[in-house]
Amino acid sequence: MILITIVAFIVIFSILVLVHEFGHFTAARQAGIHVEEFGLGLPPKAKVLRKDKHGTEYTLNWIPFGGFVRLMGEDSSDAKVLKDKRSFASKSAWKRITVVVAGVLMNFVLAWVLITIGFSVGMKPFLATQADVDKAVSSGIVETRKIFLVHEIDPAMPLAKTELKKGDYIVSVNGQAVTDTMELSKVVLPNAVNTLAFMHEGKELALQVPATPEGKLGMAISLENFVVKVNDVRYPVYLAPLKAIGEVGRLSVLTVHMLGDVIVTLVTKLAVPDGVAGPVGIAKMTNTFAKQGFMALVQFAAMLSISLGVINIMPFPALDGGRLLFILFEVVLRRRMNAKWETIAHTVGYALLMVLILAITWNDIWKLFH
Repeated sequence: MILITIVAFIVIFSILVLVHEFGHFTAARQAGIHVEEFGLGLPPKAKVLRKDKHGTEYTLNWIPFGGFVRLMGEDSSDAKVLKDKRSFASKSAWKRITVVVAGVLMNFVLAWVLITIGFSVGMKPFLATQADVDKAVSSGIVETRKIFLVHEIDPAMPLAKTELKKGDYIVSVNGQAVTDTMELSKVVLPNAVNTLAFMHEGKELALQVPATPEGKLGMAISLENFVVKVNDVRYPVYLAPLKAIGEVGRLSVLTVHMLGDVIVTLVTKLAVPDGVAGPVGIAKMTNTFAKQGFMALVQFAAMLSISLGVINIMPFPALDGGRLLFILFEVVLRRRMNAKWETIAHTVGYALLMVLILAITWNDIWKLFH
């Protein structure tokens, strides 16, 4: 299973990155920009697979992860290169904007295609917020039943010495399922031993526990909805693409809000927020989705593709959004930005991103072992 997870992780992430880079590649070709290299994997270079009639090298690299596109004049401050009619820098602002945003657009298109397939054949709903869950429950997509959640256990009571822990769910008392606190008080036998069935770490267990003369077991509980089943969402083939467009838009907006919260936490607390994952964390999530089947992996890939698109369009140097920002400044100011300083900005931005990725990866590893 570990090998399958590793392969699935590399394949999924590489497809997302290569689709992104293919967007830059095709847009650059249409704009008349020379593509110097299209790399499979990351440097160092292992082998040149072929060289096409346009002079583009297709290379295989030693790190089998993702890929990249190298455009002429994209990160150069050489005056001769910048003036070459085939260079990225020599093109109009509109053509450069098209090339920059093409990668992000392809990630959203890929997510739309994957979600369309999922909605056509049937897949689990995207439950990103509590409102999503509530809506799915009311529509019957998510089936629930009432169950008691354990919040606290009195350390002075015999119950504290059993396997029942905070966060477990009470299934039944003395063989009877209960759906409200009034029923519970009637089912518990005062001053007697009661049989308690409960869910602990995904397993249903049972124990014998004495109650006080007042019928108290020694725990604080609340009535909650317990998810019994999550049904697939499926639409007719003609309707699935339209539904997928709405879902991509909705998830993109949610991703922007979540990313904003992450940035605020990073700046104010200098800490990696819970729920933020790097390569190690994503690999762990890949394992979880792989166990749920192929369609779960498709859904996971769609969510990753949207996240990759949103992150890349952020106005930060080294990202596509950072490059777009420099071009927009040029349009507003009506003069070219200094190529040397722009290159420095992207280099510094890239270094900061690497530091952030390392910090998130370290956080992932710490969580993995703790």
